[in-house]
Order: sequence, then C-alpha cells, then structure tokens
Amino acid sequence: MSFGIFCVVAGACMAAASLWSPRYRALLEVMGGSLFLAGLGFAGATFALAA
Repeated sequence: MSFGIFCVVAGACMAAASLWSPRYRALLEVMGGSLFLAGLGFAGATFALAA
C-alpha cells in the first residue's frame, strides 16, 4: 500500500512540476501521469488483497 501511495504522490508532484519547467513539460507530464496511474493500480491491488 505504501508503494502505491508513494507512486501517486510522486506522479502528482512530477505533473505539478511540469508547470514550472516548460522545456520538459511533455516528459514530466507523461512520467508523472504514468506513475500516478501505476500508484493507483498498486494501491488498489493491495487494498483488494487485504479485504
């Protein structure tokens, strides 16, 4: 569960950082979005296994 939450937070931070770095905006948005979705998957899978 903690790894999923870490990925969600890291993804959201990378997506937010893309606002301040126009040169790497596309890269940060793609990486941040991917981490965010992976984190949701990890946290959901852990929650489903625990329930």
